[in-house]
Amino acid sequence: MSATARAHRCGLALCTAAFGCVPSAAQADLWTVDNSVQSRLELNDNVSLSKESPGLVNTLSLSNTLNASRQMENSATRLNAALTALRQRGNGGNDRVDGQFVLSQTLTDPLNSFGVTAQYAQDFNNVVQNADVTVGRGQRRTSSLSANWSRAISELLSASTQVSTSRTGYGQQVSGAVGFRSTGVSAGLSYRLTESDTANLQVSHSEYRADSGPNRSETNFISFGMARALSERVSASLNLGVYRTDSSQARTRIVCPLQVALCRSGLLPFIVVQNSGNSSDYGLQYSSTYNYRFDETSSLSFTTSNQQTPGGAGTVTRGDTLSLGVSHAFSETLSSSMGYAQSRSKFQSGGSGGGLDGTARQQSLSISVSKLLAPELSLQAGYQWSQSNNVGPGNTAQANSVNVSLQYDWSKIDLTR
Repeated sequence: MSATARAHRCGLALCTAAFGCVPSAAQADLWTVDNSVQSRLELNDNVSLSKESPGLVNTLSLSNTLNASRQMENSATRLNAALTALRQRGNGGNDRVDGQFVLSQTLTDPLNSFGVTAQYAQDFNNVVQNADVTVGRGQRRTSSLSANWSRAISELLSASTQVSTSRTGYGQQVSGAVGFRSTGVSAGLSYRLTESDTANLQVSHSEYRADSGPNRSETNFISFGMARALSERVSASLNLGVYRTDSSQARTRIVCPLQVALCRSGLLPFIVVQNSGNSSDYGLQYSSTYNYRFDETSSLSFTTSNQQTPGGAGTVTRGDTLSLGVSHAFSETLSSSMGYAQSRSKFQSGGSGGGLDGTARQQSLSISVSKLLAPELSLQAGYQWSQSNNVGPGNTAQANSVNVSLQYDWSKIDLTR
């Protein structure tokens, strides 16, 4: 070994021992890019889930999904972007562009993790699992910003906190929908009881305000939960909590300008006046998950929840969601899945549902088959049945759709600098 090489090795050893220096290769940036393109054709007999179907609509769409990240020793930056251009032909069809952009930054050290996430999404409000069922299908735009921090207090106990704010608006074709803003702050503790059991405690405060009108509310919530891996094939979780919501809402009343007897006799007309009224509501909330793997080729998943959620009805709603999914792989290249989803929202007086207490529902049943044509190329075909039940008699609507799509996944790119 030359004198120069011996001096370099000695200097590196002294730097590592004295200052914790590491070789430059360990500090290299890792860049990752993953991209896929999909072309899809769908035929739908009631694409807007209207009470009276306008007829068959053909939708041709082209989608691009990009996931990119830069990862360093103590930080990571990630970008997730999805863009879909849709061209529709038929009565009730409208060309549009849907998309979602998520940018996040995380910083970590041996005990702490801090993250910031910004998100913007535009969709058609037609996926039951996350749809606002109190309003019809149509363009919806959501932007949000959140920050979170977590700290490992010990090997078994950790704490976390998060703050968030979001804004949701609807297109003109969504009649009766009201845009809204919501903010929230939460804190929690998580404790690992065993290798397979974890307990958590969470408290949160959220605020809701409609863009038009005096409707606003505040919700306080506390919950306790357990997550457990029952076996190598089975895992489950359950969270139970209580909430209290204080609301200020617009109320409509019919009054007589003078003595009631004069209006009842027909000498004076009743008049309609609006004012704001305060109310409080409280109750139980829950969420649960269950996952079961029958074998290497078949699995089942089930989730359900009940919680207070902001919505386009102009008020906070009490929402229930349920989803069930089953998947099976017939071979290494052929697989299938079936899913059922239901979302239900009950809103209070002052909402857009005719000023009445009521419940709005949506549900869907889907079946799909996927065939791997090549390592990067796959073909999918599927069928979906959808149904909505809005408040009031005779407001049930149904839709049937079939689709076929071709997806190409580009080879993943990993670069080190």
